[in-house]
Amino acid sequence: MRSKFLSFILVFMALVSAFITIPIANVQATTQEKILLVYDSENNVNQSDKQIDSLQRLLASLNLSVKTVSQDDYTSGLVKKYSGVITMINWPQVGMNNKNFIHDRDKFTGIKLHVGDNLTANEVAQLGGNNKRIYRQQFILKINRDEQLLPFSETITVLKNLSNSSKTVGVLSTQEENQKKYPYGVINGRNGYLPYFQSSGLSSLAACQLISQLFGRTERYQPMLTITNVTPYSNLKILDDLSLYCYQKEIPFAISASSVSDNTQMKSFTNYTTVLNRIENRGGVIFAQMPIVGAPPINSGPELNQIFSSYMVSLARENVYPIGISSFGYWNQDQVLRDNALKNTNSLILLPNEKVVYVKQDNNALSTKMSFYGMPVSSLKKVKKSYDMSFSMPTALTVKLPDSMVGLHDLKQEVGHLQINWFDPINLDTTIKTGTSIMNYRHGDYYMNGQRENIQNTKNTNDIPIYATKKEALFSNFFHVQGNILTIFFVIVLLILIIFTLLGRKIYKNMFKR
Repeated sequence: MRSKFLSFILVFMALVSAFITIPIANVQATTQEKILLVYDSENNVNQSDKQIDSLQRLLASLNLSVKTVSQDDYTSGLVKKYSGVITMINWPQVGMNNKNFIHDRDKFTGIKLHVGDNLTANEVAQLGGNNKRIYRQQFILKINRDEQLLPFSETITVLKNLSNSSKTVGVLSTQEENQKKYPYGVINGRNGYLPYFQSSGLSSLAACQLISQLFGRTERYQPMLTITNVTPYSNLKILDDLSLYCYQKEIPFAISASSVSDNTQMKSFTNYTTVLNRIENRGGVIFAQMPIVGAPPINSGPELNQIFSSYMVSLARENVYPIGISSFGYWNQDQVLRDNALKNTNSLILLPNEKVVYVKQDNNALSTKMSFYGMPVSSLKKVKKSYDMSFSMPTALTVKLPDSMVGLHDLKQEVGHLQINWFDPINLDTTIKTGTSIMNYRHGDYYMNGQRENIQNTKNTNDIPIYATKKEALFSNFFHVQGNILTIFFVIVLLILIIFTLLGRKIYKNMFKR
């Protein structure tokens, strides 16, 4: 009896252990700071809302959980709920004028970062130096062995005479013969300062280095080459050629590819998945690009969930297994879009916003195990960079799939001349949950519900012709169906006329026989 009881206990503990170790889709860091980002104004007139989007995506890539609010929406005591606060001056002419926020920030003892102009005297004192305003200057930003000429600035506030406890990130140099140098980013204890921030280029990379140090992130990352704008309507010959080029040149890469939820039985979809499967076999990985939002109703979450599941299932049937999700940054600021799509994976690529259409905006950003900060390769063109250039956050350097052979040739030249040591996605360990299925990617191997999939064992054969497919017009199927109906109608009418003609002829002959 006792042995049976012990056996029961052992079996029960084994089951509990197995249950605990089941992988889940949304893996988060065990120790995770909650950060409050407060900005003065979106400044849509100057398109400065892009800076907010960029900073939100950058913080997400550092696995920081961020709540974003405008100073107009800040209420007294809100900052107490967070371990860090970021002040973002997005429009210096407006500035931070919410007295409740300024009072709470001065009393706050957590991590504090000021981005942009308009430093207060209290902030300068906490940063351990003296501030100096510089007018009408174009600086050179230098960090490590990389440098870039920054855009012309009307005014910029720098710090000098820093205390011994202060740390600096990067250097701002004037272009005068007798160069004057100032620290770009400054950290003093739990306080940080960035005088200038751009959504791309060396400025964003230097900003991330400072933020990662301020929040205790010490990892360094190589960027991942990512091909975007890949759809079932892309020129598949160019996509196939570009992936073959990367494979032959031993350039690891990923693609951000959209799919369709309907018409997956058509030959054009099979042609598309054939190329995607080839990309997998060439060492490339696929991130499922989320669809464009077209002003849906507020309760469109279930519909999005269904579309997402259809995406994954239709691709998996063709032996194509996305390892993560790519989307525009605003998806992570929207409750419906985030909960019904992004939360299904622990691997994201967050791309710069284009057209923004919210469903239910709440600005409570999700942080995942691996979130890549999307940035165009072109933004680094003016950067004098070294081969060992590394990043403080997971970064996806993106290139758009060309639509012509000339564009393909130019892109090959551009990628070939980039002196960058690329990140190999084979090192990733990712999960996507869809419906009742779980898709895993572990160091080059694909799994569906725990079973390893052979991506070479596919019904898609390489002798299927590859060609560019065009998107059908909205009413093309309507006219096609109508044409078929008219054809059948005329055939029936013709048969009836023939029958009546034969009957009439017979009646006519019988009249003469009488």
